[in-house]
Amino acid sequence: MPTLEFQTILAAPMEKVWAFFQDIEHSLPALSPPEDQITLEQVDLPVRVGSTIIIRARGPLGAVRWVAKIIEHTPPHAVVFGEEARFVDEQQSGPFKFWQHAHELERIDEKSTRVVDRVTYRVPFGPIGWIADWLLVRRKIRRMFRHRTVAMKKLLEN
Repeated sequence: MPTLEFQTILAAPMEKVWAFFQDIEHSLPALSPPEDQITLEQVDLPVRVGSTIIIRARGPLGAVRWVAKIIEHTPPHAVVFGEEARFVDEQQSGPFKFWQHAHELERIDEKSTRVVDRVTYRVPFGPIGWIADWLLVRRKIRRMFRHRTVAMKKLLEN
C-alpha cells in the first residue's frame, strides 16, 4: 500500500493549530482545493475516537460520498522532547479501497508547530487501479496537500 508523507512548519503555536484542526466544520473545507467542492453532510462533535465525518465532494466521475471515522485522537500532551498531538481518520466508505490519514503535530517552540500528514491508501480495481494510481491518483493527492500547505500557512500564520 502506498504511503505519502507531507510536512509543514507553521509559524503558529500548537494550541492554535490543534484548535483549528478540531474545528472540522471550518478546517476541512478551508484546507480542500476549491475544485473539489467539499461539503460536509455530518460531523460528530466534539471530535473524539468514534466520531464520523461524512463528506460530499466532486470526483472524476461525479459526486463522491466519503464516510470517515476518527480511530485515534490524542490531544496535545507532554513527551520527552516537548509536546505532540495526533489524530487519525480512516475511510469507512468512499472512493478508495483503503484510506487512512494520520495528522501529527509537534511543538517546535512556543511559536512554531510541525504538521506531518501521513496518508496510506489503496486504489480499487486491481491492476487498473495501480495504473490509475501512478498516472493520476498520486498526482492528485500531492496537489491536494500542496494546496493544504498554502491554506494552513494563510489561515494560521498571522
